[in-house]
Amino acid sequence: MSCDYLILIVAGAVVLVPAADKPERYQDLINSLLLAQLAANKQLEKTPDIGWYDVYMEFLDKYWLRYFRARVDLSVTQGDSASVVDWVVAPEFGEAVEQRVVANAVMRRLAALPDSEPALGLLRGYMQKSASDASRDHSDVSRTVRLLAVVANSPMSMSSVYIEFETGRILADNPLAELFQAEDIRGSVCRRSASANLSEALYGPVRKAIALKVQDRREANVALLRLAEDVSAKENSAGT
Repeated sequence: MSCDYLILIVAGAVVLVPAADKPERYQDLINSLLLAQLAANKQLEKTPDIGWYDVYMEFLDKYWLRYFRARVDLSVTQGDSASVVDWVVAPEFGEAVEQRVVANAVMRRLAALPDSEPALGLLRGYMQKSASDASRDHSDVSRTVRLLAVVANSPMSMSSVYIEFETGRILADNPLAELFQAEDIRGSVCRRSASANLSEALYGPVRKAIALKVQDRREANVALLRLAEDVSAKENSAGT
C-alpha cells in the first residue's frame, strides 16, 4: 500500500500530512495544534481536575470551525488486548474509506518503529506526562494516557481522533505498540472525534501572533518522521 502521508509528531499528536504537499503549507495547522496543546497542558497544571480535551478544543474552536464531533466510551473485553492504535483507527476516523485505510496502515507502521526512534520519545513524553519520571513499581498510581491523531485533508481542513484513559502502567518506549488488557485500564477508554475547517476570517488576524508564540517551542516539540514510500515493504523489511 502506498504511503500517501508525511508524518509529523507535534507534541502529543501524530499528524498525517499529504505527501504530495510540502509541510510548509501546513504551518497554520501545526502552530494551532501545538499552541492548543501547550495551553491545555498549562491549564491542567493549574487545575488538575479539568478536562484536557475540552481546553484544547476551546482554543481550536476560536479558529477551526467544527462540522463533525463524536464521543464513544470503549472497554477491553476480559481476555482480549488492544493497543492505542486499535482505538485510534475507528470507523469515524476521517470521512473516506480510502483515507481510513491509509491512516490505519501508517499508524500501524509507526507502532512497528524501533524504540530508539527519537520522535517516539517526544510523543511518549506527552502521551503520559509522568512516563519519564515515575517508577514502574508504583502500579497503584493511576496515570492518564492521552493521544491525538490528526489527518490533514488540506492546509485548511483536518479530521482528528483523541484517546484518553487511565492506567497504572508506565508506557513502553514505543507507546503505540503497547498492548493493554482489561485489568490495565481503569474505567473506560474515551475516544473523541472531530472534523473542522480553518476560518481565514478568524485566523488571519492572529496568524503572526500565534506563530510568534510557538516559534521557540517548535524545535523541541515538532519532529518529521519519514516512512518508506511503500508501507507494506517497510513493514516486511522491519522484521529482517
